[in-house]
Amino acid sequence: MTTVTLRARQAALARTAVLQVLLRHLEAGDADAVSMDDLAGEAGVSRRTLYRYFPTRDDLLGAAAEWIRDDVLQLPVDIGEEGIVESFRRAATRLEQHPRVARALLRTETGRTLRTGFRRARVDAIRDALKREVPGLARRDLERATGVLTYLCSSSAWITIQDESGLDALGAQAAVAWAIEALLARLREAANPRSKGGKR
Repeated sequence: MTTVTLRARQAALARTAVLQVLLRHLEAGDADAVSMDDLAGEAGVSRRTLYRYFPTRDDLLGAAAEWIRDDVLQLPVDIGEEGIVESFRRAATRLEQHPRVARALLRTETGRTLRTGFRRARVDAIRDALKREVPGLARRDLERATGVLTYLCSSSAWITIQDESGLDALGAQAAVAWAIEALLARLREAANPRSKGGKR
């Protein structure tokens, strides 16, 4: 059995306290302006302690990106057997439980920085899932579709549709899921035209 030392528990608590303060500022919309010293003070840790765990702001944002994704939003990077559409639905449901976080990740510089921390891995996961769901897809179509699906599977898509169309969050998410399904159906036809009676 692994024994967690008192020092390790204290370190985890201090790190989490700083991340929670950053999250509060992110939700409030002023994370771009908050300083490292302010974060330390509000988290109840010394400046020295803050810089021990997060030597630079980039280190802090990298840790925050992982913590928000894994612990707060609980968004898996990989797409399993559930497929792309269901993966999107689950992620949208989780994001909708934290609407201020979802919007801050899009609207603030800090939020956009946090999102870049896991974007590459998400693109790769979508490409891999697309290969499974549409085998035989031409490379050019695979890359184009990966780009479109990466956008559709992000909060950018349904939040923008919600804002621009007047749909509520659930309606916007349903519209995105429909668009993903339509694109996948079209890609399957292109990859295997005989299965739908298409041109040879």
